[in-house]
Amino acid sequence: MSTIVGIMDRAGFWANTDNLVLVEPERQRLLWIPRDIWSAAVGDRINAAFRKGGHDLLVAAAREHGLDVNHSLVLSRAATESMLAGVAVMVPIPVRMTFSYPLTPTARIEDGSKEITFTPPAEVLRGERVHQWLGARGGSDLHRIERQKVFLRRLLETAFDFGQAIANPEWFRQSDPAAVEDLARVRATWTFHTLGPTEPAVVDGRQMLRITSER
Repeated sequence: MSTIVGIMDRAGFWANTDNLVLVEPERQRLLWIPRDIWSAAVGDRINAAFRKGGHDLLVAAAREHGLDVNHSLVLSRAATESMLAGVAVMVPIPVRMTFSYPLTPTARIEDGSKEITFTPPAEVLRGERVHQWLGARGGSDLHRIERQKVFLRRLLETAFDFGQAIANPEWFRQSDPAAVEDLARVRATWTFHTLGPTEPAVVDGRQMLRITSER
């Protein structure tokens, strides 16, 4: 069994799932799915699947790329903000990194941005710095995914209680209770991968990513 997890970048469940990860217990693997991948089933980027067609379309969009998906779980912005509110995690920083970030975590970057920097050799992330590490823009979405992997592995190594994200029924939507069971099996020893390889493409005048070879 496997579950695709989507995380909303805005309040409620009517925006795009800008973070998508497939949880595969039998393979002991987490597979990140770049949000800009084109989906013929959606007629849009894959991050629009849940907004346009709920769990059924999200699962169908993942299966379109050869992924064996059984369930889906979508977390609201409120879920992740509550879960990460008291987190303090040290992450390694191999080189100086500079990114653009919205003026506040929930603002649109189109309405204004600020420059943020992470400096070697490491930093303890807490408060807004957590959200900056996970969501700051710089290069492609693939760079952001690599930072998310580092952060998630550190949380898993500290036996973090991820159950906080579903403490409130208003914070999540699931296609089946088995989705949460899959997540409970995740361990720091699992492998972390990204769906690909990908290449830039233009569809209907919009920039997308296409998978160049299936898994």
